Amino acid sequence: MSKIQSIKCTNCAAPLKLLGGGRVESITCSYCKSVLDLNDNYKVLSNFKNVKMSYSLPFELGMRGKLKGVEYTIIGRVSYNETVYVEHTWSDFLLFSPLYGYAWLTYEQGHLIYSKRNRTFPNLTWEEIGNQSLVMVDGKSYKPYDAYTAKITYVEGELTWVAKYGDKINYIDLIAPPYGITAENNGKEIEFYNDEYMDRNEVYEAFSIAEEKRDGAEAFHPLKPFERPFLKALSTVSLWFMVIVALLMVAVMFDGSGKSVAHFRVDNNASIKEPFTLSSTQYLTTIHIKADSAKALNNFNMKLFKDEKLIFSLTQKNAYIFDPMTNKVSKRLNTWERRAKEIMVYLDLDKSGVYQLLVSPIDSAISSKLNITVKEKCSRLNYLFMFASLLLLFTLLYYFFVWRYRRKLASEKEIDSDNESIFDSIDDWGQVIFWVIFIIFIFFVDGD
Repeated sequence: MSKIQSIKCTNCAAPLKLLGGGRVESITCSYCKSVLDLNDNYKVLSNFKNVKMSYSLPFELGMRGKLKGVEYTIIGRVSYNETVYVEHTWSDFLLFSPLYGYAWLTYEQGHLIYSKRNRTFPNLTWEEIGNQSLVMVDGKSYKPYDAYTAKITYVEGELTWVAKYGDKINYIDLIAPPYGITAENNGKEIEFYNDEYMDRNEVYEAFSIAEEKRDGAEAFHPLKPFERPFLKALSTVSLWFMVIVALLMVAVMFDGSGKSVAHFRVDNNASIKEPFTLSSTQYLTTIHIKADSAKALNNFNMKLFKDEKLIFSLTQKNAYIFDPMTNKVSKRLNTWERRAKEIMVYLDLDKSGVYQLLVSPIDSAISSKLNITVKEKCSRLNYLFMFASLLLLFTLLYYFFVWRYRRKLASEKEIDSDNESIFDSIDDWGQVIFWVIFIIFIFFVDGD
């Protein structure tokens, strides 16, 4: 543990405690707001007495908390605002640990960033840093995001340098959310800091901030990572399920493409009872009925028999499946719309053998013709297609939010995002396009 030293303010004689160790160079009196130079007999360098703070913060000097496994004490604070966008303000709280040294906790409109000094940044000039597309630091790629100038508006407590009101510092922010690097240029030297976006509730808990003082994040922050854990997990699971569904679709499509067992034409002159033989009841039996017009299609009734027993009947108004043992209706089905010109009937028949399809015109005076095709061993991929479409929707929804987040990231600092497309922000966009094309293909195959 470091020793707590006490001194007196050379301006107002108020007692002051030094908490920050040997690298502290200045302290601001909490009573008269004078900045004292610890290296020059506590000489008064400036005063913040007449500086009015427009907002209160949840953190105060002397608070203790544990961040990244280290016990810290807040010993100082510096507040800034950007010189161009003056509404952009933030406060840096200096953290001190006797064993681990100094760190910073930045409070910016409810967002909290933890920072420590970086000494491994590549040997680049100030101009070169901002002109890089990516900067590799300690094996991680950082993208230059913003360059700006800020000035000091308020100082409190102990600092490792002498800060004065109005002092200007140039910054370049590099990001790899939730991590970043801040380059600072005060005109004398360039310093680099590793940044990490923190969960504000964890930080509030660490420093025992009262519930009523806990602010929420008010605006977008470039280091805040894209967070949709449930949607991301759902998207990942959906991609794997789409693989399974795709394999099922292909297997069923080849094995259940269907075999024609009957094809005949019917007109309005007379009823026709056409026999056909099913050699297999695997999958479904389909009856494809096509007319030249909706009026012609609506002019026919159809009945299906097995061993002279009625098992299915179809009219424009009703469709029924009958129990051949009791001759009673066992199931009612949906029929076709009046404007339809063709229909596809799917029947799950449980017995092979000979069937008879009776097609009868309702009004012989209406000129009507039908083409009828009966197939066995047909698969119906509609439900698989609908399931695959739903899975694809979940995946696209996740990537849409990723794209929207990155567009927001670009637009915040007027980065040229007009040339960006959704594909620029989707790591596996090729997979997504593949699944879209595949499902459309399956849809048309099934539609045939």
